[in-house]
Amino acid sequence: MNDATGPGLTDELLEDCLQAVHRTVTQGREAAVGEIAAFAHVSPTEVEAAISDLRTRGLVAADPPDRIILTREGQRLAAGILRRHRLSERLLTDVQGLHWDRVHDEAMRLEHSLTPEAEARLESLLNHPETCPHGAPIPVPDMSPPPPATRTLDRVVAGTQVRIEQVTEEDGALLRYLASLGLFPQARLTVEEVAPFGGPLLVQVNGARYAIGRDVAAKILVGK
Repeated sequence: MNDATGPGLTDELLEDCLQAVHRTVTQGREAAVGEIAAFAHVSPTEVEAAISDLRTRGLVAADPPDRIILTREGQRLAAGILRRHRLSERLLTDVQGLHWDRVHDEAMRLEHSLTPEAEARLESLLNHPETCPHGAPIPVPDMSPPPPATRTLDRVVAGTQVRIEQVTEEDGALLRYLASLGLFPQARLTVEEVAPFGGPLLVQVNGARYAIGRDVAAKILVGK
């Protein structure tokens, strides 16, 4: 991406906005200006200007007007950005030894500087990983989007055993909390009880029991 226009509309900001929309949509949710702004660490006003620019470039559309969606070309570019981001996270954890709660912000900087050659060499160095350290799928080179994973832990009924597939939010404090409970991707757990009226879930993992709030459970994607 190049030829960014308008004050403050850098290539990095436009790419961050595309990535934020792609992440949200593939999680089965609608992209909102406030959430995009929080992800990109900018103001909602800056996001609105960026979305307007991306719409002019034919990368996003509004249908209906208050709903932000990616065009086919926008999906392709966003998947490429996300691919570089998640490969960068793998580099930081697998090679440099950073903990999973520290790699997101570092990868946000690295992703913008990777050339296609460097990206290909990095993937080979990492032995072609399929997911990032948080369990999110790394888009394949043809940029075809993975099917959205929509089953979150807060929707699991009592008595069910599941496997953690992905933590959808990369906030450092949240990741440190989940790590302290052993709730990493691929960990198996059993939902023993679900409190009524929006109360917490009682889960068992590695022989220990923990009460997990619904807001936290909603950020954990699970499978069988």
